[in-house]
Amino acid sequence: MEDVARHVGVSRALVSLAYRNRPGVSTETRERILHAGRELGYVPNRVAARLAGHGGNTLGVFLQDLHNDLFADLYEGTRAVADEAHKHLVLGVGALDGGRDAEALETLAQSRVDVVVAFGLQLPDTEVRTIAERVPMVCVLRGVADVDSVVSDNRHGARAATEHLIDLGHRRIAFLANPPSDGYMDRRHGYMETIAAAGLRPQVVQTTYSRETAAKDAGALLDGADAPTAIFAHNDQAAMGVLDALALRGLTPGRDVSVIGYDNSSLSKAPGTSLTTVDVDGVALGRSAAELALRRIEAPGAPSEWRTSFPTLVVRSTTGAPAA
Repeated sequence: MEDVARHVGVSRALVSLAYRNRPGVSTETRERILHAGRELGYVPNRVAARLAGHGGNTLGVFLQDLHNDLFADLYEGTRAVADEAHKHLVLGVGALDGGRDAEALETLAQSRVDVVVAFGLQLPDTEVRTIAERVPMVCVLRGVADVDSVVSDNRHGARAATEHLIDLGHRRIAFLANPPSDGYMDRRHGYMETIAAAGLRPQVVQTTYSRETAAKDAGALLDGADAPTAIFAHNDQAAMGVLDALALRGLTPGRDVSVIGYDNSSLSKAPGTSLTTVDVDGVALGRSAAELALRRIEAPGAPSEWRTSFPTLVVRSTTGAPAA
C-alpha cells in the first residue's frame, strides 16, 4: 500500500479507502490507485484487512456438492445479494457423504468470515448449533432450532409429487430416499403420508446422493418381482440415476415407468431430459439466505429467524398414466 501511495502521490489511508470502496475517494482517484496497484502487482490481503478492521464485509458459503446444479442456483442467489451489498464471499465445499462438513466449516471460521451461509449441511443439529455459537450461521434447505434457517416445505412438495402419480392412476409407487439424517426426512414423510391416505402400500428404498448409486438401486427395483410403475426420487440427481437405469433396460420414462425428481435443477429442464420435478426455486432461497446473513451482521443479538417457502410441481414428459 505504501508503494501504491507513493506511485500515485496520495496517502496510504486513501489507498486503503479506495480498495475497500469506501466514501471519500473520487472515482478518478480510485481508478488511478487501482491502475497503479495492477501495474505494481499489488494484491490486497482481505483476511488481514478483516483482522485489522471491524469485519462485516465477508460471507462464508458452504456448498454440499459441486455436481448438483441446485447448489449453483443457491450460490447465484446469494452472490447477487452479496454483490448488491458490496460483500465478499469465501467458499467452502463439502462431500456427498457429509464427511467434510466439519472440516469445511472450520476452514471458513478460520478465514474470519462474519456469517456462514450453509447449503446442505449433513451434520447433526447439535453440532450445527455448537458451530453456530462460534460463527453466526444461516442454514439453508433444512431448519435447525435456534439457528437462522431458510427452508422449503418438503412435506408439501413430496405430497404434491406423490398425489400427481396417484392421480395419473399409479398404484405401485416407490420412493428412492436419501440417507436418513437430521433435517432431511420431510420428503420421505410427505410421501408416506400421501401413500397411506390413498390406502396404498409404501415402497421405500434408501439410496445416496450419488447418481451412480441411485441408478443401481433403481435397477434393483425395476428388476424385482413387484416392480413399481412410478418412482419418486428424493432429488434430481437421484432421478437422473433412475433415468439411466431405465435407458439401460430399454424402458421409456413417462410411458413404461413414470419418474419424478426434486429441486428443478437446470439438468431437469434440458429438452432431452424434460424431467417432472418439484421446483424449490434455488435462486430465491439463496437470496433469502443472504438477506438473513446481512441481517445477522447488522443485528448480532437478534433472535433467530426461519423463512419458509412452498415448492411447486413442474410436470414434464417423464410422468404419464401407467402402461396397460
